[in-house]
Amino acid sequence: MSRRSAASTPAPEDKRKRVKSHVFLVAVKQRREALRVFAVLSSSQEEALAIVNASSAEGAAVEAAGRLSKKLARPLKLLPEVPHPI
Repeated sequence: MSRRSAASTPAPEDKRKRVKSHVFLVAVKQRREALRVFAVLSSSQEEALAIVNASSAEGAAVEAAGRLSKKLARPLKLLPEVPHPI
């Protein structure tokens, strides 16, 4: 049995549960250019789309292309919220 009581005080802000990060694939299509795919380490797909959209040129079509597994993403050594071309 646990020694902690069920009615304990809420945890301080610094001990809150971390938001999980995932590696999202984002495709960028510009006129007369080849399709480019970026891997982005972020907490949500919408955030990954916004990051790539901010770094791409105006008029580029940005759309979600999928996710990478941890096993495939680890060798890329991705930094949080930095698009990495694939």
